[in-house]
Amino acid sequence: MLEIKDIVNVIINRETVSKTIRDLQTIAIVAESTKLGSFVYTSTTQMLDDGYLTTDFAYVAANRIFSQNPQVRSIVVYGYATAVDVDYVAEITKLQAETNAWFYLITDATDQADKVAIAEYIQTQTAVYVFSDSTAANLTVATTDVFSVLKEKSLTNTFYMHVKDSTVVAPEAAWVGRFASAVIGSNSWIHKALVTLTPEGFTPTEMAILKSKNAHYYTKVGQDPSIEGNANVAAGEKIKTILGAIWLEVRIGEAMWNLIYTKETINYTNAGIEQFKAILVQVLNEAVSNNILTDDDGFQISTPDANKLTSQERASGYLRKVTFRARLAGAILFVDAIEGTVYA
Repeated sequence: MLEIKDIVNVIINRETVSKTIRDLQTIAIVAESTKLGSFVYTSTTQMLDDGYLTTDFAYVAANRIFSQNPQVRSIVVYGYATAVDVDYVAEITKLQAETNAWFYLITDATDQADKVAIAEYIQTQTAVYVFSDSTAANLTVATTDVFSVLKEKSLTNTFYMHVKDSTVVAPEAAWVGRFASAVIGSNSWIHKALVTLTPEGFTPTEMAILKSKNAHYYTKVGQDPSIEGNANVAAGEKIKTILGAIWLEVRIGEAMWNLIYTKETINYTNAGIEQFKAILVQVLNEAVSNNILTDDDGFQISTPDANKLTSQERASGYLRKVTFRARLAGAILFVDAIEGTVYA
């Protein structure tokens, strides 16, 4: 008896699937330690088992991170050897050589020069630097404090908070830990309580100055503890906007790479170009779901007509002239001037 396979021979090949998906939620802590190099932890218990002390900067930062709700799944801790003058950029570079599976960066740097150097370096990376500072000048109209310097440099990949109590270790870890666990775009980085931190009192003048320097602070709104500020990065743009732009850059790149990687070939035709457009639409729709973009106005996507390109352009193998316009979802952070009339 004949079988179907004797007449129709069907061969199924499993397509290669790209696994390149950048982690945009993990926090890296760079701090002095006797345990050198990078290690991944999912709890502070694991750190104690590895020899960390509860007084170590890395442990305190990790404890603040894991104390938040919601909570990140894991963190990366990188230890550098004790030194008089630490080259933080060099240490961060070593961390990157070991692992790039992190997005947010916290360090134990205390000197202004170190913080500026770290911020300038992170500006060139697909990462974000978050720090705190207790310098009294931050609360004045001075322009030489670290907040003013970073604002003047218009850095977009750094944001910061001021704490009056200089004995508080790694308060920024609570801030990052509270918001990093969520998908980028789903929160605005202010108006929430931070577990393990104690609210501080600020005068209206101090708050106005900190906001003018794009700095944040932990205080009380009424009776509710809350991280406050303008939700800005150093340059003055919204944290949500900058993180959303980074998310788009990373995810569009990954999606396009995945298409190229999994296909044997994509013809330089309008049908081939349409595959890239479909992938772009898919990522933009995901950005809408994540509250990074809004589809209220729809997306405007432009792709070239393969038949109108020159032979040289098609022969190059490069797809160019793909553009899109999409509106940011933004966020309502404050409510101003609600007016009403009451009558008997």
